[in-house]
Amino acid sequence: MPGPSPIPSPAASTPERLSPAPAPAGNDAERRIYNSDTAPLAAMTLSQLLDAQKSRDYWTHDIWRALVDPQTYASRELRLACESACPNGPLFLQMATLLTTPEEERTLDRLIDVGIFVLPERARQLRADDAALLRSDEGLKLWLQYAASPTCYQSVFDGSDVFGEATTKSRARIDKILRVLVAVGRDATDATPANPTATTPRNPLAHLCSQTAPQWLRRLFQLGACPEQMNDQGMPLTVVAMRAQALRLYTADHDPLDAHDSLHQLAQLLRRQGADLAQSNRDGMPAPALLTFHGLGGAAEALLAAGADPNVPDRNGNTLMHHLAYVVRLQDDPASIDCACLARHALVVASCYDGDMTRPNHAGQTPRSWIPEPLPAAPQFGDPSLDAVRTTARRRIRALI
Repeated sequence: MPGPSPIPSPAASTPERLSPAPAPAGNDAERRIYNSDTAPLAAMTLSQLLDAQKSRDYWTHDIWRALVDPQTYASRELRLACESACPNGPLFLQMATLLTTPEEERTLDRLIDVGIFVLPERARQLRADDAALLRSDEGLKLWLQYAASPTCYQSVFDGSDVFGEATTKSRARIDKILRVLVAVGRDATDATPANPTATTPRNPLAHLCSQTAPQWLRRLFQLGACPEQMNDQGMPLTVVAMRAQALRLYTADHDPLDAHDSLHQLAQLLRRQGADLAQSNRDGMPAPALLTFHGLGGAAEALLAAGADPNVPDRNGNTLMHHLAYVVRLQDDPASIDCACLARHALVVASCYDGDMTRPNHAGQTPRSWIPEPLPAAPQFGDPSLDAVRTTARRRIRALI
């Protein structure tokens, strides 16, 4: 699995340190002998050191010393992860303290104090199994690797998971990573542990998932990811996910005007999760129109077939039909001729899904008033006009990718 950059090789050896191990009392003295040779701790990775702590072969204070000693491998590994998340901050000592605390004593308040929750309100929404995962050594290591820094989650989905069948072990690990990311709020913010805020990520986890590992999108929704999340450019997940799937089909030589079964399935998934299939971007352009202007008419039609309402007005009373018709009227502008061609085709398609050409906006303008000539009937396969639209769509796709 991908993760932080490799750690420099540990020192070949360190001087032996004798533990000031006081003699345990009672039966424990007979069955537990702590290792006084602590030199091996210096060469252990963070995972190995935490396993050694669980084995109880070493005193807790020896584990602590190995974790904070800048010459040990585990310490350098932990420092690198903490500095990546919070440069020059207190996170290293906080994590060292947390990791050397017994799991049953890692309370929710202690996790909050360390800054594990980059969206603090998520701490009060935790399910019991997710709380147990976050308190565990495994959960804290996953948090360090994928959630502590605002961009580490970009490496969650490895190549084998995207392009082939993932192993059972890989699937289980990815599932745990996603649980950690959503539980602490990393799916919704690019905040740091030292400054938890609600700032929008450049490419949120659900957007990344739809682009690189769409088979995990359903699971993300089950964990609580928002189906209407926008990225920092104001683009909704519906557009990002549908566009990503349509481009996968395009690269596999599918017709960009065809509403492929996979597009229908994705649109239905988004609808069942509560997404507004006609959701507009920050500039007020509805999702089907955005996909249309990207040359992805099949994706736009799949949204309409799944229930995207072409007659929902925005704050100015403009519907999808208004947005499309307005672009059609620009057909004489050389800079708009391709979008106008695609918009005219989309108007015909949207009309088949009850799109209303006569509904006025707040200024009293109807889509029909911008296109006085009647719309043609829905084109059939082999229609020369449809071939022209398809050629335009492909040209538009090539210009945008």
